[in-house]
Amino acid sequence: MKRLLILASLTIACAGSRQGAKSAAQQGAPPAEHQPAPIAAQGPAAQPDGGVPAQQIGKQTEKAPEPAAAPPPAAETAQAAPNAVAETPLMPDEPFRAQVPPPLARQPHFDPPVPVQRRLKNGARVLIVENHSLPLVAVSVRFLHGIDADQRQKPGLADFVADMVDEGTKTRSAEKLAEEIEDLAAHLGAGVSLETANVGLNCLTETLPKALELLADVVENPAFRDEDVERVRLLKLTALEQKKANPGALTADQAARILYGPEHPWGQPSGGTPQSIGSITAADLAAFHARWWVPNDAVISVAGDVKAGEIVRLLEEKFASWKPHALPRLALPPFPRLTRREIFALEKPGTTQSQVWVVGRLFKATDPDAIPMRVANLTLGGLFTSRLNMNLRERHGYTYGVGSSVSLLRRSGTFSARGGIVAKNTVEAVAEYENELQTFSNGEVSAEELSSSKEALVRGLPAALETNDAVAGAMGNLVSLGLPLDYYRTFAARVEKVSRADVRRVVRKWITPARWPVVIVGPVEQSKEALEKLKLGPVSIAPTVPGSRPSAAAP
Repeated sequence: MKRLLILASLTIACAGSRQGAKSAAQQGAPPAEHQPAPIAAQGPAAQPDGGVPAQQIGKQTEKAPEPAAAPPPAAETAQAAPNAVAETPLMPDEPFRAQVPPPLARQPHFDPPVPVQRRLKNGARVLIVENHSLPLVAVSVRFLHGIDADQRQKPGLADFVADMVDEGTKTRSAEKLAEEIEDLAAHLGAGVSLETANVGLNCLTETLPKALELLADVVENPAFRDEDVERVRLLKLTALEQKKANPGALTADQAARILYGPEHPWGQPSGGTPQSIGSITAADLAAFHARWWVPNDAVISVAGDVKAGEIVRLLEEKFASWKPHALPRLALPPFPRLTRREIFALEKPGTTQSQVWVVGRLFKATDPDAIPMRVANLTLGGLFTSRLNMNLRERHGYTYGVGSSVSLLRRSGTFSARGGIVAKNTVEAVAEYENELQTFSNGEVSAEELSSSKEALVRGLPAALETNDAVAGAMGNLVSLGLPLDYYRTFAARVEKVSRADVRRVVRKWITPARWPVVIVGPVEQSKEALEKLKLGPVSIAPTVPGSRPSAAAP
């Protein structure tokens, strides 16, 4: 069904209409984490749930096209036309254009939502935010297990299930389901992240009852027909083949393996492996769905043009046949200890950029140090004007942009400094990463840096909660991360309380670059000796495709 929707979207795009992007909060976890280069102001709700290297970080910065040669001055090329008449400018300049606009007489006020909470008879938790400005509704059904529930021998299983649930149900073929969604002018899709799985719906208020019927059918009754499984399998295998050409994705997989260990589901390659995807059967998909997609492990978030009482009644009606059952117990292996600095490199010849990441582990989302750490991170690499970007991009010209991010989950968290580096400057860039991280690790920030970071976080909040999809996803985040329901309402006040002493304390406690690994993907084999001279620890270089060339490792 996804393919039909994609073709329809492409047709619309060709007609000149703008197509909305899938909400980042669909898999989300506050606060926001964006692309590394440059990092936008990180407001609290747009970050994907995971932001972990394995899943959400490391979108490669694309190389900008070479600028065209400047044209010669007009005076050198202009030819005076005979009897030319001077033309009057169409828009004469005005004096006010030279003036800086005065500040607003009154600053706009934004009240972040606090959801109304209900619970269905089957145990599903419901969060509701009413917004009657437009006749639109967003609904998010989020499950509190995702990739963490993958079987050790079948990585990619949770992702495969999420890709299959909207590919037809027991009473609707994939084509029929796609047609019914299209007839309602609705959008419906599913995804998975490290700790959650999600099905999202966006529709008109007037079509909500029928759209909820389709949503409930997708959540409860996916068919996993053999022909649909094989079609989606082919797409997934193609995507895994394409990933081999994506340095950012390869770096993310390598970073995840180091941070979580190869035995942990999060340490497996994102999306699985060709072998595991090839081995997953329709029975595997159905068993995983029956085991984990249950109402007592779900939160349903609704935002838009609804009344709380009416939407609860509708949800009770449409999900009446969805029954709870006991969840299996997860027994996850412990994360490996990061006791010393090492450089792990994957040789990818022929690329013009290298991905350079420094990664480490932090704490869970409910830790009291969370907000001070988010404030601190914006100084290091969360803004265009942050230290990393000003150094590597503006001062040295090694990159089109680098940044850093903090991703906090229900059970753990990660830190990453990352970006795409001009290949010939890889070693120099690693040295500058180290300089900035070591300087930052003392926790000292200026009053101006602190003020800019706090302002960016607070002012990013309205944009992070701008749409119904974003709000529904953000409310789901609160439950999946264990945060209070008034988290967003009180966020600005808690940010304002962060002091330079708070930043100094959390940075000195948690930022430990001397133990954090460096991950590089690019044409680095010839730079092994230069990397070793940086004295950041042992250097190992392996091929991006195992067996394609001998690995070279430091003794």
